[in-house]
Amino acid sequence: MSRLNSNDTIVAISSAVGPAARMIVRISGGAAHAIARSICGSPPAAGEARRVALHFDETDVPAWVYLFAGPRSYTGEDLVEFHLPGNPLLARMLIATLVESGARHAEAGEFTARAYFTGRLDLSAAEGVAATISAHSEHEARAARQLMAGELSRRLRPMMDLLADTLALVEAGIDFSDEDISFIAHEQVVARAKQIDADLDELMRGSARFERLTHEPTFVLVGRPNAGKSTLLNALAGRERAVVSPIAGTTRDVLSAEVMLERGQVRLIDVAGLEDAATPGEGEAPAEPRAREETPARREPRPADPADALDEIEHRMAEQARRAAETSDFLIAVIECADDRPPIEWPRRADLIVRTKADLYSKWDRSDAAVCVSAVAGTQIAALRKALDRLAFGDSSAVSSTLALNSRHLAAIAQAREALGRVASGVPSQPSAEVIALELRDALESLGQVLGRITPDDVLGRIFSTFCIGK
Repeated sequence: MSRLNSNDTIVAISSAVGPAARMIVRISGGAAHAIARSICGSPPAAGEARRVALHFDETDVPAWVYLFAGPRSYTGEDLVEFHLPGNPLLARMLIATLVESGARHAEAGEFTARAYFTGRLDLSAAEGVAATISAHSEHEARAARQLMAGELSRRLRPMMDLLADTLALVEAGIDFSDEDISFIAHEQVVARAKQIDADLDELMRGSARFERLTHEPTFVLVGRPNAGKSTLLNALAGRERAVVSPIAGTTRDVLSAEVMLERGQVRLIDVAGLEDAATPGEGEAPAEPRAREETPARREPRPADPADALDEIEHRMAEQARRAAETSDFLIAVIECADDRPPIEWPRRADLIVRTKADLYSKWDRSDAAVCVSAVAGTQIAALRKALDRLAFGDSSAVSSTLALNSRHLAAIAQAREALGRVASGVPSQPSAEVIALELRDALESLGQVLGRITPDDVLGRIFSTFCIGK
């Protein structure tokens, strides 16, 4: 971001681009109020809103104008928002007029970058803004709102304060090393380092990876041939994604469909039916080894055996099915209601058992606590969707307090814990105060990077460049 520290007055659309009931054009900077007066005559007082007629491009447009005075604004600067009728053309015409009046087009993320530089947001809260914009599920939106509300800062600040206090006492001892004064004992420094490390460990264990929350959960349907997996996939997807036939073995390849559940989108994968694993050599004599042919010149061509080709196809189908089952987030075992055979060996433990074709059978074994459905009649499909939603996004009955950390947060916290670990381990035994101070400062600076207190400009540029224009 080439003009991240610029004091120019910037302008951009700050609402979703496209037809809507209302569009917002935002202008921020030292000349924002003066530029607003040039097109609406008498703007409202700071902190108020007024309905006015905007005059631009030989057009009068009714709009609401909201005026904010720095530092009590989103960016910490003088800021004006124009709420227009939801026509993208009007918004572009207004922006062109504002640029002619002295503003310039904002770069990606520049509004939030200014909020960071003026102290209105710390860096983790700024990242929460970007995460909120890109959220696709309730889980993502909740985690993003926590970042934006400063929850990570609230949890880290007490640890950083204790770390800063400890560092100050250690450095004071260094300054007065010629005198017989002890500001903090070595044992106290070690105890504090262990306490902060334990608090960081608890924070990391009680937090989720934001990348994991933004990942689309995948479910794979496994079962014997003709268990009803493809019919179930079609019923959940709401369209005919897989070919359905009463003939077993219809599914020859891995098929998938996106399914929208109550709290987000998941991907459902249908694989070829898995048979019971045969015991090698059971019920048949071992094959005779072939005689080794003496020379390639004497090798006679053998006609292709259709049975061998079919065996190869079935083997590759089974391998694809097992690979999908091993790499998916959740495994759903699909079993026909009337199937009372012992369960086959799944690639891993099933997260949910679904009994199918409930409309064809009045009685079946319900001891496996399965969800019993009829994909054809639609029986219990809603219950199945709720069960999948609960697996993918957790229990909706309780509001999750899980904080989402991204890879940048985790790397900085891990670096801080390494420095604290060196202090707490006492290796080398009874290190000098200078070494302890160096480690404590390293830990403090690492945690400071999470909140953006100590962050190089090039890192800031990469973070804010991921924002959309107008944010």
